[in-house]
Amino acid sequence: MALGLRIWTCSTLAALAAAPAHAAPCSLAAAPEAVAVERALDGDTVRLDDGREVRLAGVAAPKAPLGTRDDDWPIAAAAREALEAQAGGRVLELRLASASPDRHGRAVGYLAEIDERDHAGLAVRLLALGHLRVLADAAGRDCGATLAQAESAALGARLGLWSDPYYEVRNAHDGAALASLSGRFVVAEGRVASVRTSAGRAYVNFGRRWREALSLSLSEAALRKLGGFERLGVRSGMLVRARGVVEIRRGPVIYVTDAAQVESLDGRKR
Repeated sequence: MALGLRIWTCSTLAALAAAPAHAAPCSLAAAPEAVAVERALDGDTVRLDDGREVRLAGVAAPKAPLGTRDDDWPIAAAAREALEAQAGGRVLELRLASASPDRHGRAVGYLAEIDERDHAGLAVRLLALGHLRVLADAAGRDCGATLAQAESAALGARLGLWSDPYYEVRNAHDGAALASLSGRFVVAEGRVASVRTSAGRAYVNFGRRWREALSLSLSEAALRKLGGFERLGVRSGMLVRARGVVEIRRGPVIYVTDAAQVESLDGRKR
């Protein structure tokens, strides 16, 4: 048995135990199409028997960083093998999330069992096992809440990719450590020190000074579109989880354009 499949099998019971008891199923208006999956190409993409390639909407599998050999990145192999075990050689329902293919020519959509209540069922199961992470993009918005809930169970239990140091949840108050991660996707948690607007931008600060901690930056137009600080669940003193690519300005910053990048953790059992 391959390493990745062993990881998938051993983590299944733990993931099911950690998953929320009443995860909200995602129901889509898009008409389903019965498709035959030939095989998994990687952890988030399958090839159909008609030659089409389908990327799962709203999620991403771990990809090896530049300069890293595939053999040194087993979590990617584990994700592909998990997708193969769930979908390879099977007939599933496809609902497209976008009428247009992505830049690689792949269809983007949700896969589920025939007549499954949760139309994002395949991605939800793989997220709960820790083989995928939520991708804050427009394609995944229709099922965003359902996907985020499934991911949160795996992240809290440190399953799959979340057990790897590369995807370690970072301390939003450790500006020096975050500055060393410039250009990388990061998930960070911390209590908000302040929120403010200045010169047409909105800021969520995790420290008193820029260099001390992470800041989130939004245009005022984006903040209005996302419903303001309260709708995002951010105000001074709140425990918040943020995700995105770290950039360095006067300190480490993540630019926020989608509500899925910011999650309030207050009220959760920690």
